[in-house]
Amino acid sequence: KEVPEMNSMSFVGGISKRCSLGRFRDVPPTETVNEDWGWSSDSSELFLRGAPATCRLFTWDGLALLIRGYARSGSGPLDLERVAEELRCHYLETGKLAVDDLDGSFTLALCDSQAERVVLYRNLIGSGFTYYRQTADGLLFAGNLAELVDLGGTAPAANRSTLPGFFLFRCVPGRETLFEDIYRLLPGEEICWDRRGLKRRQRHTFASLLGETIPAGEAMERTEAALDAVLRDCRAYRPVSANLLSGGVDSSYIQAVWNLQGDRDDLPPSYSISVDHPHTWADTDYAITASQALGTRHILVPADEPYPGYLTDTVANTAEPLNHVQSAYFGKLARAMKADGFQAALCGEGADSLFGLGTANQIHNARVLRRMVPTRPLRNLAAAFTGLVGWSRLSYTFRLSSRLGEYGWPEHPVNQVAAFADRLAVSRCFGPAAVEAASSERRSLLERYAVSSDPMDRLHAMGFLGEAMDSAGLWSTLFQRAGMDLLCPFLDSRMLRLALNLSDASRYPFRRPKELLKSALARRAGARVARRSKLGFGQPIFAWMAPGGQLRPTVERLGDHAFVDSATLARVRQKPTWFLYSLMVYDTWHKLFIDRSLPRVTAAALSRREAQQVSPA
Repeated sequence: KEVPEMNSMSFVGGISKRCSLGRFRDVPPTETVNEDWGWSSDSSELFLRGAPATCRLFTWDGLALLIRGYARSGSGPLDLERVAEELRCHYLETGKLAVDDLDGSFTLALCDSQAERVVLYRNLIGSGFTYYRQTADGLLFAGNLAELVDLGGTAPAANRSTLPGFFLFRCVPGRETLFEDIYRLLPGEEICWDRRGLKRRQRHTFASLLGETIPAGEAMERTEAALDAVLRDCRAYRPVSANLLSGGVDSSYIQAVWNLQGDRDDLPPSYSISVDHPHTWADTDYAITASQALGTRHILVPADEPYPGYLTDTVANTAEPLNHVQSAYFGKLARAMKADGFQAALCGEGADSLFGLGTANQIHNARVLRRMVPTRPLRNLAAAFTGLVGWSRLSYTFRLSSRLGEYGWPEHPVNQVAAFADRLAVSRCFGPAAVEAASSERRSLLERYAVSSDPMDRLHAMGFLGEAMDSAGLWSTLFQRAGMDLLCPFLDSRMLRLALNLSDASRYPFRRPKELLKSALARRAGARVARRSKLGFGQPIFAWMAPGGQLRPTVERLGDHAFVDSATLARVRQKPTWFLYSLMVYDTWHKLFIDRSLPRVTAAALSRREAQQVSPA
């Protein structure tokens, strides 16, 4: 069998009881992959390979440990060597990974030749995705889903059961992927494969981080101290880094604290993508004006090629669907920063779910109406009346006020967060029962992570587990494919611990989402940057899919998929909705990995092509 090219920009590994992995381990490492370990015996074989640009590999004869991201133990400077040695010693003594006292954002992969065992662990934040696939006699795993598919030799089938969830949430939440029998390591989860088979264990939940409530008077200082500590570790881990400055509160606050730590003799760099379209010009201005206020040397990376190319390249290099339209540009951004000599990018993803989603105002409003109109029959009557006179938003708030604890209600904010979907189209294609089952499956993450029954806690945890983690994982994969790291300071266990222990008054102030971050930013960069209106950072995707748009040829070439209702397809083709966008993404994925009618272009080939485009003739 032809051996797939092992040009991983993250890590790959495996164990086999029948010594059938040699065809992978014996492939010479490429220039970008020079950390390689393997072990063979009469009964088993193991291998582990990583890219130093995105992870560290530690080996001790028949034992290997890979750390992706950064992990710290105790106080003092960041020291991955010490962490690795502590993990090794504890494992040799007990046969277990000592991860309870580690902080940071990291994933571990341990291979033990003597016990013929592989252990994978992702902390509650986790640096990027980790995937695994059982074989007839072992286990294969990788930090990139596309590489794991290639590593197995034969392509798995499409996982049809995940499609309702994908079309509701534009990603597959939880453990499953779009492929049958390939799974994603969940935050806080450990899996172990040995002679007895595969075992999963949820080692940490949100409840693991709960402690004493932080007094409101200390909230701002504690927040800045935590972010300062996280950014110092990011700087120690990847000294040559730059911030992705969108101009929003999250990225601006990271930049403000990052500036305090750096050398003020030179302007710190910052980056953002620029799409030349009237719909997005305001986004570019938003980033530039923030850069001017914060004192950075801002670099705009133009995304000036047609969107279909970005979409195809992103799916081809990750095997994951795009959960946001803008995700298509992250590979281009990563390659541009890599060409400029950077090791990593900082990203503000996750702050909304920690410090205040805008949709939280719906719950605030519903609680006010609940106090004003204390009986449910009166609230129901008010909902009906306001609906009849056309006050739809007020009608919804009255209905929510009576159903705040009914999380199975489809219109509950917990089910609506990060759900960019044409629900009517999804329901007609898969049926109402499948839609409810997909929503219920995503909500089950709240039970897995021991989230309290409070609507505010559930809303923000759902945003964290059902959107922020997926966005960060996908974007990290794209950066790692370009040979870089993506570091998300808000997605660090110390920031999550801080947020979970804030008082409700600090974390969820009435109708003022992210007030804590805004106040902290105003102190560092002024109220003008901290208090300005937030932009949506949208793209003209519906116009692009409409007749005459750059995506219309892609829409017209959609393949035949049995689950698509013909009347629904005709409707969304005439007037594009999120269902059509998700169908276009799925169709691209299917053509790349299932029927393989589209060629796949690697990140290295893209880098060469882009270099040729900017080179002088």
